[in-house]
Amino acid sequence: MFRQDQRTWQARILGTLWLTYSVYYVGRMNLAVALPVLEEQYNLSTAALGLISSAFYWVYAFGQLINGSLGDRVSARKFVFFGLMGTAVCNLLFGFSRTLWAMVLLWGLNGIFQSTGWGPIVKTAGRWTAPHQRHTVSAFLSTSFVLGALASWWVSGRIVTVWGRVEFVFWLPAAILALQALLWVTQIRNDPADVELAIASASPAPSSGVPFREHLKDTLAFVKLPSLTLLAVTTLIQGMIKEGINLWTPSLLMHSQGLSISAAALYSLIVPVMGFLGVLVAGFLTRFLPDERWGITVLLFSGALLSVGVLGALGSANALLFSLAVGACSMVINGTNAILLSTLPMKYGAAGKSSTLAGYLDFASYVGSALMTIITGSVISMWGWAAVAPLWTALFLIGGATALYNKNMHRVPGTNN
Repeated sequence: MFRQDQRTWQARILGTLWLTYSVYYVGRMNLAVALPVLEEQYNLSTAALGLISSAFYWVYAFGQLINGSLGDRVSARKFVFFGLMGTAVCNLLFGFSRTLWAMVLLWGLNGIFQSTGWGPIVKTAGRWTAPHQRHTVSAFLSTSFVLGALASWWVSGRIVTVWGRVEFVFWLPAAILALQALLWVTQIRNDPADVELAIASASPAPSSGVPFREHLKDTLAFVKLPSLTLLAVTTLIQGMIKEGINLWTPSLLMHSQGLSISAAALYSLIVPVMGFLGVLVAGFLTRFLPDERWGITVLLFSGALLSVGVLGALGSANALLFSLAVGACSMVINGTNAILLSTLPMKYGAAGKSSTLAGYLDFASYVGSALMTIITGSVISMWGWAAVAPLWTALFLIGGATALYNKNMHRVPGTNN
């Protein structure tokens, strides 16, 4: 009976964690489909649109740095509820905004609330799973942001096609986020001990009793470790590629293939579907390669080869071929993302740093995302859309090299892992 209760609670908790982070993405990725509509409806330039997304990335990045560390100290149940309700309000108000600066402000605020999710979710998963379950659970959780992006793009595309009103691209996610906040707070429990269960997790009990100044000093010393600094560089480059694909795919399809907004949104769905497959591939690789470092290296160097195919597909005037080529890049970068932002942080739960590392690496990833909005816009302005693929190739190669060089990225300080 005890074992049955344990399995039931694990399924409930992990299912809630997965669904919650998928819903976070519904209130984030909707902007990608809305951008071409906002450009036309409000006569905004590409540079102006870049300001909206860039505000989100910068605020989200620094929010992760702070909230990731806080996530190891506070109740995930309360913290994530607060974040979900906040991002719901931001989406609701964004639908009413009519000026560029209102959009920039609201989407930047959305970044603060969005940054409350991943670190506490990874920490909670670590508390509810045993070490031997880590690879399976991290792969499972990583599918949440891929399928969340897919759901967001599909729903947003249908809204634009059927209703023709961009406001509902934000209002509907606001309602979904608020409902998920209520589901979260009723279904989640921070720790097995809360329901009188004992699971041999990789994570020690939360250290909320440690004075904040001491906790901050310990966190800074932790993230300054050479292996983690280099790991952050790899993650930053991964973030540049990932968000370069996620944010610009609909616009790339419209400008390079001459598609309408609705057709571009439809073809764009191929990209997150293949990204989902990449998460599964990453789970397979981490089981058969010596450690996480080799999985990341293999995926990034494979991405360099696949991105060459994007350049060839750009000149083919074949929207399906182009979408598949971009999807192949999405596959390897989402697999890399799963290892960097899920598998490794869960492993660091042995040192009580799951949320801290998840937040730190997510910070690095979104600094890369923010930089990529500026870099991509500049590259397109100077050399056109065809220059995007060589940019991706260069980034894949640099990222693979940093991972290959970082021989200690998978070793948890102070443990035998």
